[in-house]
Amino acid sequence: MKTKTLLLLLLVFSGLSSCVEEATVQVTNNVHNVRLDDISFKVAIGSGVYPGETTERTFRGGSGGEVSFPVRAQLEFYMVKGDKRAYLKTKEFFSVDDGGTLKIVLTDDTELINPLNF
Repeated sequence: MKTKTLLLLLLVFSGLSSCVEEATVQVTNNVHNVRLDDISFKVAIGSGVYPGETTERTFRGGSGGEVSFPVRAQLEFYMVKGDKRAYLKTKEFFSVDDGGTLKIVLTDDTELINPLNF
């Protein structure tokens, strides 16, 4: 009897854990001589990312989550060099779905826009 109860509980908990929707976004800064701050992709990803560094964030979706999957958005961040700071977005839109991992590598050639300069 205890074995059946234990198996039932294990099935219930494994079923609940498989219902969790989540995805991971990784951002690598390969832009020379700048730091990336306040990086976001619908949710905050990280800040203070220097050249050659990567920041990562796993976030949840679904009921009570931070986002609804699939997520499609531009990467937003501040590019900082010395005492100069600019708010930028990638020109490209990126997508990630439940269970996915999105890897974004920013380089000197990445097309960016400044939404504050129409």
